Amino acid sequence: RKPPPRGPLCLHAPHPRQRGRMADVPRYWVPHEQQAWLPRTVASQGQDKVTFAPESDEDGTLEWPTAKLSELYAVTPEQEQGVDDVCSLNSVTDGALLHTVRVRYFQEKIYTRVARTLIAVNPFRCLPIYAADYLDRYVAINDSMDLPPHIYGLSQDALHGIRTSERGQAVLISGESGAGKTESAKLILSFVADAVRNSEGWLEEQVLQTNQVLESYGNAMTVRNNNSSRFGKWLDLRFSRSVELLGCSMTSYLLETTRVC
Repeated sequence: RKPPPRGPLCLHAPHPRQRGRMADVPRYWVPHEQQAWLPRTVASQGQDKVTFAPESDEDGTLEWPTAKLSELYAVTPEQEQGVDDVCSLNSVTDGALLHTVRVRYFQEKIYTRVARTLIAVNPFRCLPIYAADYLDRYVAINDSMDLPPHIYGLSQDALHGIRTSERGQAVLISGESGAGKTESAKLILSFVADAVRNSEGWLEEQVLQTNQVLESYGNAMTVRNNNSSRFGKWLDLRFSRSVELLGCSMTSYLLETTRVC
């Protein structure tokens, strides 16, 4: 038997019977055991409990104590649209942020922006969003905010910062095991190598060979990831004043003993 959906693997859309009256009935972010938070419409309100209507044929009703209804945040329409930037919402709550990421995930938009911070969700499959036309589009911009959120945009912001400020730039990649940190680092390396490639390009090709090291060194099996990195990694790319790539070094640190056992 397959395990029940967890996290963002189950998208709840308004049931057809609910759509016509959603505008007239209050909607709240209601805690849910598997989905964390779900937007729900009040079906009935009694002295002891509030019942929230299901929004799909497989969905059940949710209940909440009437005395604690004031603890729930109201749902606004834009919070359910899957916007590019969470900071563009009039009100940001835990439920609004998670639902925005969930909606975009099911639209095959795995990147969501929170101002200059990028949220990436591992799709666990190949998506056609890293082709040459995508790379060319983001190389041509000066500000990633001009295009939809993408790790290429984050990479271009770092390169643009080097060109304009002549100061070092840092990209911090953080997430749980299996979230896609190593893959994100490889995508940044690939973008930078192509964006600053000269006519010969031999050094850039050498930098891209770092990907094999990222995949093979210091890894172990965990519950969520068969090829989990046991070490944090610091990748240091060096550039000339004309932003030509001079070299790359990698330092491993912070041995996580929980991943060794």
